[in-house]
Amino acid sequence: MGINKKIEEYANEMPIELIRAIEALNDDFRRAIFFVLLKNGNLSFTQIMTELEIPRKDSSILSHHLKILEKGSLIKNEYAKKEGTDSHSFYDLTGFGEDILNGLMDTLVVPDLTVQPIEPLKKLLIQVGSNRSDKVFKELTK
Repeated sequence: MGINKKIEEYANEMPIELIRAIEALNDDFRRAIFFVLLKNGNLSFTQIMTELEIPRKDSSILSHHLKILEKGSLIKNEYAKKEGTDSHSFYDLTGFGEDILNGLMDTLVVPDLTVQPIEPLKKLLIQVGSNRSDKVFKELTK
């Protein structure tokens, strides 16, 4: 069934920036990249490959997924000279990428950590939050 005008009209009410961000995160590979950057920040292409244990022969696959995350405005690629590294190109989350994560995290019901057991996902979010996302971390540890 093709999309009729009414469906298209309602679907187009969502801003294209959010559509691109949602599409970018709708893939295991890209979510892994996103969380590697959330946890570690400012990584070179090679460092991302190493952290995710991607074989050198699959570097074009990583490039493809990085471009989709960039198009979704979730990550940025910056050029800088850093001591002790041959790389000049580094990837990190954008403010928009962090805001998207914080916004999504705000929708979760936060357990009372003194009463309820911490589920593995929430445990991960606490670890991630302690490194990069103070707002999420504070919410989970209230």
